[in-house]
Amino acid sequence: MQSPIPQHRINEGVTTLVSTPVKHVLIAGFDDTGKIIPRQYPHRHTYYEILLLHHSKGIHYIDFQAWPFDGAVVFLLSPEQVHQLDREASTGYSLKFDPSFFTSGNDPDSQLLGHFLFDNMQSYPVIPLEAADLARLENLMSIAREEYDQTTEDTTPILFSYVRVLLMEIMRIRKRQLSEPHLLPGQPQMQLLQFKQLLHQHFHEQHEVQDYASRLHITPRQLNALTQKLTGKTAGSLIKERVLLEAKRLLFLNELTVKEIGYQIGFEDPAYFTRFFKKNTGKSPQQFRETSQPV
Repeated sequence: MQSPIPQHRINEGVTTLVSTPVKHVLIAGFDDTGKIIPRQYPHRHTYYEILLLHHSKGIHYIDFQAWPFDGAVVFLLSPEQVHQLDREASTGYSLKFDPSFFTSGNDPDSQLLGHFLFDNMQSYPVIPLEAADLARLENLMSIAREEYDQTTEDTTPILFSYVRVLLMEIMRIRKRQLSEPHLLPGQPQMQLLQFKQLLHQHFHEQHEVQDYASRLHITPRQLNALTQKLTGKTAGSLIKERVLLEAKRLLFLNELTVKEIGYQIGFEDPAYFTRFFKKNTGKSPQQFRETSQPV
């Protein structure tokens, strides 16, 4: 049986002696002793993280899915994701930042960046890099690390600016890699973002398409058409996937009984929750708990 999975905060375990006023951002190279904490076990974060790996090889397990990689890559990790990185020795950077980055000032462009790059439901957590892309991102990371080490009173807002530039550069790379133009950011993506924000807030108690369509002031048919066009899935499928993901995370954490988990994600009947879970995963909740790995 799994033990509760650790949850780490942004500066947790950092042993560097440098005094810093920076509380919401941390950037370090893999060679920065005291800042990079190797964690080759399943864990989760309260923060976002950009991992830039230079000529590395391994497997990154993220929310019960394996992502093998070989070469230069960027990984984009969101709060609460269960993940484990198994890699060969490599160089690179880690940039961690607080979720307040996407909410401070209510900047819609920043919110769209977060939706497009850090998406728990339709995630693209690994981005392979060509040589020119790697060089540009490494340069930005290096400049950001220099700023971090200065630790002046202006460091935090300047670092947030670098985070935004890095995300926009990564967005540019992702755009080039997408084969479907309708997946690129735009007004429909903003409406999809609203749906996913509502889903994040209410999936514990609302499982019907009608619930979300009414909040968006559109019909269920219109909502399904929107999600089908932009994600290839119906709104009902996305709702189901979000509920299942939360169930898997809670089962893996091993902090609640199966019955309590069912109640927490909106199933008043424990037997119905068990049937729902087994129908969609091939395992009962208890079987998943006893046999699950981070993939």
